Amino acid sequence: MSLLLAQERTERDLADRLTRAGFSDEAVSYAIAYVKGFGYVDDLRFAENYLEFRKGRYSRKELRYKMMGKGVPEEIIREVFQGYGEEDELAAAVHQLEKGRKGRNLEEMDKRERDKLVAHMARKGYPLPIIRRAMQEMAE
Repeated sequence: MSLLLAQERTERDLADRLTRAGFSDEAVSYAIAYVKGFGYVDDLRFAENYLEFRKGRYSRKELRYKMMGKGVPEEIIREVFQGYGEEDELAAAVHQLEKGRKGRNLEEMDKRERDKLVAHMARKGYPLPIIRRAMQEMAE
């Protein structure tokens, strides 16, 4: 229970923490069933909250990988991303471009610098059409 006081966790994350703490598999199963029975662990709620608080800063692909790393099942990830639209991704791309340009104006950058910025955004998981739209919005 004390692990859940500090932050919300997924079922897998809680099981991993308990296993590393030296609890037996039987004790871990019992503890997870106990906290799930009271609704303290809910992977769907975790994924919804995770997406809600991070959708303006990370690409869809990056959010997906982070959720998978936390142990959120694929079907829950698909369900949560139903409401994640192109505008959410565009807002996140604009946020990343703001960070990447480091206070410089996009028009003042030469082609090489802009290409490096586009490559950085692509590595972060943004699709090229979204990157172009975000750069266009920033130029305006």
